[in-house]
Formats: sequence, C-alpha cells, structure tokens
Amino acid sequence: MTKIFLAASMNFYEELVSIESKLLSLGFEVEIPVSAKMMKEKNDFVVEHFKGKTTSEQKGKYIKENFNNISSSNALLVINNEKNDIQGYIGPNVLMEIGLAFHLNKIIYIWNQYPLDASYKDEMLALGVIVINRDLSKIHD
Repeated sequence: MTKIFLAASMNFYEELVSIESKLLSLGFEVEIPVSAKMMKEKNDFVVEHFKGKTTSEQKGKYIKENFNNISSSNALLVINNEKNDIQGYIGPNVLMEIGLAFHLNKIIYIWNQYPLDASYKDEMLALGVIVINRDLSKIHD
C-alpha cells in the first residue's frame, strides 16, 4: 500500500485534512504534519491560534517527526494554493520537505502548478516533481 505524506503551509491545513480523507477513501495510507494533526483534533484551522505558540525546540521536534514520516512514506503530496497573492505558494518549510523527499527517492506530487517565475523553478524541474492539478487519480500506488 502506498503511504503518502501531505505537506503544506498551515494556511492550507483545512484543505489538507479534506484531501487526507479522500486519499484514505481511495485506499492510501496517509500521514499529515504534526501541526495539522493538532488543528484537526481541535477542529480549529485558524492559523493565528497556532502559529508562534511553540518554542523553537518544539518546532524542531515537529520538523524531525515530519521528516521521519516522509522517510517512511512512498510519496509526498504538496498542497500549494494561493497565499500572499502567489498562486501555487510553496514556503520554506515545505521546500525543505521536498528536498528531503527527493534525497530519499520519494515520488513528489504537487497539487497546483507552482509559479513558473519562482526563484526555485529550476530546482523543482531538477527534482522531477509531478504537478497533478488537483487530480488525485494521477497518484499511483
């Protein structure tokens, strides 16, 4: 069974949880970020209620746990919607997760087309990411 780790900016966690549910119904095993689990458990997706509420040490532990979950997954799916007037936004933390997934030879799926003028465009091309344009049927197990 294919295990997928979902990565996204906190602003997209509500949709991430919806996608998690869809993938589970399709028979995939799914893992989500630690902070997404906390938001899901509280059914509170207001970023301001969570952002900046953890210490640097706690955040480091969350990143390590997310990295471990990427390591034990077959693929990474990045949810990248519009944020700060940027279509297909990918933030620094998600870029780290993409880099790790590439290093570990994981398949990397991207939910929406990333900005073609992004400073990291060449890296995305080099990493062989697969843009699925919101079509979960493009994810193969």
